Amino acid sequence: MPDPDTLVLFQSGGPTAVVNASLVGAIRAARSDERVRAVLGARFGFEGLLGGSYADLGELGPSQLGRLAKTPGPALASSRLRPSDQDLGEAVRSLAERGVGWLSVIGGNDSADLMQRLHLCALVLGVPLNVVGIPKTVDNDLPFMDHTPGYGSAARALARYVRGSALDTAALRRTDPVKIIEVPGRNSGWLAAASALARSADRSRRASPLPGRHRSSAGGAPHVIFLPERPRPLAHMVQEVRVALEASGFAVVVISENQTNERSEPLAGGAALDTDPYGHPYFESPGLALAAAIRQASGVSARYERPGSFLRSLAGGQSRIDVAEAVAVGAEAVRRALAGESGIMVTVERAPGPQYRVSLGTAPLEAIAREERRLPDEFIATSGTDVTPAFLRYVRPLVGGRLPDVMDLSQG
Repeated sequence: MPDPDTLVLFQSGGPTAVVNASLVGAIRAARSDERVRAVLGARFGFEGLLGGSYADLGELGPSQLGRLAKTPGPALASSRLRPSDQDLGEAVRSLAERGVGWLSVIGGNDSADLMQRLHLCALVLGVPLNVVGIPKTVDNDLPFMDHTPGYGSAARALARYVRGSALDTAALRRTDPVKIIEVPGRNSGWLAAASALARSADRSRRASPLPGRHRSSAGGAPHVIFLPERPRPLAHMVQEVRVALEASGFAVVVISENQTNERSEPLAGGAALDTDPYGHPYFESPGLALAAAIRQASGVSARYERPGSFLRSLAGGQSRIDVAEAVAVGAEAVRRALAGESGIMVTVERAPGPQYRVSLGTAPLEAIAREERRLPDEFIATSGTDVTPAFLRYVRPLVGGRLPDVMDLSQG
């Protein structure tokens, strides 16, 4: 086998708006170390390792790297493949034959599982391969870190989307007064909670609506936020939306994609429509089920939207903080791999105090793989359908500045 002189990077799992910023950070860090003779990017994630399909990332010039950092979605393309042990062995041997000594993967929970398996396989085969993970996910559910690159941009995109939907719904409230917005998050409510940023500044200072106060301005939306950490009966959810509708004249509701009822059953019922290679089931839409229940119970029009890819691939919608941190974790992962570390993922840790500052650490891949960090109780309002001021203080620095102000002239 040739002496290791090559770094391989690839992107795995779902897209984020800053996944390529981490790629750029990793490339720049590799170029600054004379031991690295080549930087390759495997196309379509692990599939690129098996098929030997690589992009020469060392050929990218400064202007190309600048453009790449602002490009949402994995530029190398991604994959959710869960390889067999045989596939892992073939991939590790192929990397050794190419002189690859360092491997960094940009991914989330399931990708951490893949990285850990690659790390262990290399140890068993006696291949000198340092595997260091670069975190990313819009779900913000990776353990051992304050937040995950990709979340801040998705949170900002969602806040913009909900604010726009609120203006649309407020304008059409006499015909279509209820809007249900279903957002990603698998089993955690981090992204749904971020929809609270859509509210105007005075409304955001309150954790939940004031009883009996009429608020028909779009600046009060979302009026209800359903979180997977607070499952509830469908009939109760319908009533909670009805209360918001009566108070405001229209209701904008945010719900997580895997919202369940009080028995932890899918809100829409039935068997899973699909199960991915990592065993995650996907059910009928809870947003669609809630909209149908509202129409049936109240006789009002309830529309349903699902802005999935918009939140993770909005061009020009990245949070500047998110971009900077994504670059930093990519560079840190490569530096640690070159220093001889392996079997770890870089973590983002927030410093205590009023000023927003972060540092970078690490956690074992085996502790991150297949684990999910859920929204903590201190971030959920006592109503169970809103967030607390503590959550707003947590999330505001991540989205990179205030949203644009809007006007509503419909109230006399």
